[in-house]
Amino acid sequence: PNPVKNELIIATEMNVEEIAIYDIYGRTVRQQVNKTTGQQVIDVADLENGIYFINIKTDKGNIVKRFIKN
Repeated sequence: PNPVKNELIIATEMNVEEIAIYDIYGRTVRQQVNKTTGQQVIDVADLENGIYFINIKTDKGNIVKRFIKN
């Protein structure tokens, strides 16, 4: 769901190698390394409300998406 309250859910069929979340100023606020496919749940409850970007590094390249934390 977007906006996100406590959990950000990522569903993909690609191999996810790394996930990084950035604030609107480009600062990394969360980073985790994964070697999985399928659905992943990222806890964002401790992030302040606002706009964030998530960079998902996969075996086929990077995907950048915007989400709103409420």
